[in-house]
Amino acid sequence: MIKLIVDCTCEIGTAEAAKMGIISMPMRMMIDDKEYLAGENLDNDTFYDLLPKAKTAPKTMQINAHDYVQVIKPLLDAGDQVFVMSVSSGLSGTFNSLTQAAAELNSPNLVVFDSQTFTLAYYALAMEAKKLIDAGVTLDELTTTLEKLRERVRIYFIADTTKYLVKGGRISFMKGFLADTLHLKPIISVVNKKLQMVGKGIGYNLAKRQMMRFTQNVDETMPIYYGHIHNSEKAEDFKQIFKFNFTEKREIGPIVGAHGGPNCVGLAFFEKIDEQK
Repeated sequence: MIKLIVDCTCEIGTAEAAKMGIISMPMRMMIDDKEYLAGENLDNDTFYDLLPKAKTAPKTMQINAHDYVQVIKPLLDAGDQVFVMSVSSGLSGTFNSLTQAAAELNSPNLVVFDSQTFTLAYYALAMEAKKLIDAGVTLDELTTTLEKLRERVRIYFIADTTKYLVKGGRISFMKGFLADTLHLKPIISVVNKKLQMVGKGIGYNLAKRQMMRFTQNVDETMPIYYGHIHNSEKAEDFKQIFKFNFTEKREIGPIVGAHGGPNCVGLAFFEKIDEQK
């Protein structure tokens, strides 16, 4: 049997993952010198209550190789095959820890997979992986299919403020200062494994309309997800501009929320296959 392991940046906590037959690795987070395990003992409501009160920016820490070995080795010893997905290697050192763990375990029954994305798009890939495993594919077939899907998955979100992106080092102070001064709402995506501002609008409504130009090639036969950082009502408003039959709404958790800040809204989808390629 193939066991699927993800980390909590795909927005699946440990309890929900267990119900789904998935293992989700929590991540350590420091908030004012107190350590939490995001995805395990730090729920969304608690985190977003603590965030504005924090004296310093919350510090997120990558999953270490030892933690991965402790989870993966018993599965391999039990005769299972293991497919481990990670948040983008361009956004976290977690994938490096995972490759170190894989080298230590040195098993042909273990595949590590860099999602090359995060949050809703990572969740979209994880859900496709689960479907394939449930359908009985081999480990090689799973890897090949996910590699193809990874090329097609896209994520775009509108940040309400650049404050948290600047604090987390995701964009420069000057870009953030100018954006907030001019009341620009940046549109953020993942480009070459890293976050990049790909568009902007003067105010939220213009940013929403700008977002539409990034959704001209959506494969509507595949799942389409939308989500938010602690503002469900805004997510409902956001989705109205699109005519898609959305699959599911997800709230974005502490690790990504610490960098994006409250009131972000966005979506993830798979692009249509280019038949000419």
